[in-house]
Amino acid sequence: MNTRQQDYALTKKQLEGRTALVTGASQGIGRAIALAFARNGANIVVTARSEDKLRALATDAEAMGVQALAAPADLGVESEIIAAAGAAIAKFGGVDILVNNAGIIHPRIPVAEFDSQLFRDVLNVNIIGAFLITKALLPGMIERGYGKIINISSLGGRKGAAGRSAYRTTKAGLISFTESLAAEVKQYGIDVNAICPGAVDTEG
Repeated sequence: MNTRQQDYALTKKQLEGRTALVTGASQGIGRAIALAFARNGANIVVTARSEDKLRALATDAEAMGVQALAAPADLGVESEIIAAAGAAIAKFGGVDILVNNAGIIHPRIPVAEFDSQLFRDVLNVNIIGAFLITKALLPGMIERGYGKIINISSLGGRKGAAGRSAYRTTKAGLISFTESLAAEVKQYGIDVNAICPGAVDTEG
């Protein structure tokens, strides 16, 4: 077994028996993340609004030998977030790894022309949605003394840009949420990190 194979085997062993929940998993970065967890032995729970795409993703994951649950949810609706978290807990007994990836991306719109409801929608999904599903799953992680929470921010979270006020505000907020939460839960064996991708060739 070469070094790469040894590294892969170790990674897979580490994730076997773990359950990862990925939001915004129907396409793009979220879908790739969910499949990466499945390839490395983790059971997955995938959420997004598109039930058909989620079911196709779950089928692909199960072909890799893991269990998968499609839990359709609009991350802008609190009751649907709670239902998705509840479904994950009911099937797997808890979630070990949470990836907050769901987000609304808007075109470049000057503040003076920005629709106020769209601004609220971006905040609601990108920040409030991440908070709500984290809150729903956190007690189980604390009880088990283990958890990984990964927030998908953006390089845009580090700097504003013309026409990107709502999106970049939420991505900056997600970084601060990550740092604040990490300071709260490290004592319980839970790690919280943010990833800030640059431009990625996805549907978004």
